[in-house]
Parts: sequence; C-alpha cells; structure tokens
Amino acid sequence: MKILITGGGTGGHVYPAITIADELKKKYKNVSILFVGTNRGLEADVVPKAGYDFKAISVRGFRRKLSLDTLKTFGVMFKGFFQAGKIIRQFKPDIIIGTGGYVSGPVMMQGVLKGVKTIVHEQNAIPGVTVKILSAFVNKVLLSYEESESFFKKKKRLVVTGNPVRDGFSNLNKEKCRKKLNITKPCIFSVGGSGGAKCINDSALDLIEKYNGKDVQIMHVTGKTYYDTFMKMIEERGITLKDNIMVLKYVYNMPEHMKAADLMVSRAGALSLSEIAMVGIPSILIPSPNVAHNHQEHNAKVYEKHGASIMVKESDIEENTIYRIVDQHLFQEEHLKIMTANAKQLARPDATKKIIEAVSELMKG
Repeated sequence: MKILITGGGTGGHVYPAITIADELKKKYKNVSILFVGTNRGLEADVVPKAGYDFKAISVRGFRRKLSLDTLKTFGVMFKGFFQAGKIIRQFKPDIIIGTGGYVSGPVMMQGVLKGVKTIVHEQNAIPGVTVKILSAFVNKVLLSYEESESFFKKKKRLVVTGNPVRDGFSNLNKEKCRKKLNITKPCIFSVGGSGGAKCINDSALDLIEKYNGKDVQIMHVTGKTYYDTFMKMIEERGITLKDNIMVLKYVYNMPEHMKAADLMVSRAGALSLSEIAMVGIPSILIPSPNVAHNHQEHNAKVYEKHGASIMVKESDIEENTIYRIVDQHLFQEEHLKIMTANAKQLARPDATKKIIEAVSELMKG
C-alpha cells in the first residue's frame, strides 16, 4: 500500500501528519509513506528526522491585498501544481491524506483530478480556506471540533475525529513529572509556541519579576529566537534569577513540563490546545492575532466556553495583566481542579484511531 501525506508550514499541520503516519505504520506492515511539503516549512526538517521520505514542491500563500505579488504567487502555485502531479504519477499512491497548509491544496487537487482517493483533516475550529475549497472535491473531511460542521455544505463527507496528539501526552503521572523537573511549589509554565511569542515573553517578564524568590516556580520557554533578548531584558530590569525561576530556549520534553505545572500560559494553536486537553492543564490562552481568519481566537473561545481556559486577547494586555490573572487562579486549588476536569473532557484520546479508521474505510470503499 502506498500513502502520500501532504501538509506543512507550522507544527500544527506537520506533527498531526507525522502522528497519522506513525499509526499507519503500526496498522499496515507493508505500507510505503511519502510526505510532500515545501523546503521553507517546518516539515523539511522534521519529517526526514522522523524517518519518512520527503519531497518538496513550490508553493506560496496569497496576501490579503491584491497586488503585483499576487501574480507571482499564481505563478508559483501553478509550478507547484505541476510538480505535485509529477510526484503523484511517479509514486502512484492509493490514497492522499492532507493535514492543511497551502502546500496541501495543489497536491490534493492533483490527486482528485487523477482519481486518487483523498481525505483532508482540519485542526482548527474555523476551517482554513484551503480545506474549505478542498471539501467540495475530496472524499472525506475530518474535523477536530463539532463546531466546525456548520462551515461545510456536504455534511455526508464530514467525520469529527479530534486532533491527533503524540503518544507522549497520555498516561503521564504528575508527581513523577514534578519530581523529575524538581517542582515542589505551585508552578506556572509559559510558552509561546515553537518559535516563541513576544507578548508571552513580555508577560513572563512580569511574572518573573513578581515571583522571583517567592513560593512559586516558573518554567518559561522563550523560543530560540528570543532567548538572548529576553535574558538581556531581565538584566536591564535588575533581576537576579533565583532558584524558583527556569528560563529555557526550547523544550523537547513538552509533555512532562506541562504535566508538572499547575497553570499554563500559551498561544491557542489547534495542536497546543489538543495537548492541553490530553494533559489536563488549566490554561491562560493568548491567541495570536497574526494567523489567517483569526483561527486561534476561535479555538480559544471553545476552550473558554467549556471552562477549561481563560482567554486574553493580545490587544487587551497591559502591564501585569497576565500576572493579575495568574495570581487570582494559581492558588485556587479547587478552581484549578475544575478547570483540569473541563480540559480533560475536551480531550480526544482516540482521535488518531478514528482518523485511521476513516482512512481504512475509504480504502475499502
């Protein structure tokens, strides 16, 4: 069996794709998997490291305003479309699975035109343009949220599966994680995604200044790009970091850090929220305003509606805004327990299994 998987740009598209591929390898002994992405996206680095064959095509996202650059984008898209067709002709996949991002558009459409079975997965509560366009042509559309169903006309093609999360986020023991990371006090874990986020770093500075040397532990991930600037800002504020503060460039054992903490400050990417639900950690969500169709705010609203998170718009953040919210909630043990339970109710531990079932059904049909 040959399976082509396409999607990329950010971790929210790439890691679900790898999780799906890993599960397909477990289910089918003689499966051959090929990833198609771009050389500029995260997939170009992460996918080969995960042990999968990878091919790149040319693709660019459209800017919101029409300009001469739009014509260039069309040119690149046409080039990528024909590159995708060549890859499909050579690889001859039995099925194509898309996990979103601009790159999945030309690959999936070539698959549709060539009569290959196609299935696309949407991670966000508000579907992206690529997935909405593809939904009119592909065989199945897999959704992470029931709230997404209203955005699609062809309801029979829809299957709510949830967002696939890596195995490492399930069945974690909180006390073991705390012991491993030497966490002995109420703990805040703040992170702005794989690349970091300035507004979360700024809020973390306030938290560190207020709690430095106090009976609270902070684990903050700056992102590799922001680390030196962040440490310089700490120095400029005259802060000498005490033992209760941990500042990190990047975290590889993310599940353990999340499980060890009592409250998390995070962006609201679809994958991050699925991980938050699997771990069951109360969260303060600061959606990125720099994503298409304001996806993250809509994702965060789902979690806030269910009492799992507190959403704060980046435009509403002033000095000490996040500190005040943290100070109100970090020491309310019963309240955090309720938020933990609500987060866990949003988890879909069988998401990957449901996706594989949908793929298997399509293969048989």
